[in-house]
Amino acid sequence: MYLQNVFSPSHIQQQGVSITLALCEKYLKGKGAYRVHGGGFAGTVQTFVPKNMLNDFVEKIENVLGKDSCHVLSIRPVGGTKII
Repeated sequence: MYLQNVFSPSHIQQQGVSITLALCEKYLKGKGAYRVHGGGFAGTVQTFVPKNMLNDFVEKIENVLGKDSCHVLSIRPVGGTKII
């Protein structure tokens, strides 16, 4: 949660990932999950939000981080499939 490599020590004024992690903690209130995903300083935050909280979560995140900063994806309800 509190990794030190989510911001660059040479650009400490840019802490978007740190702020996003704190917002996820605040808005999810112990439900769902969130984590840094991707490459260190340039990573992103991947968040799993319960469906009943999704619209409110997106609205709150985008109020802070900007319109279209939150991309909603869906996960299919079945596992992997072999394509022949």
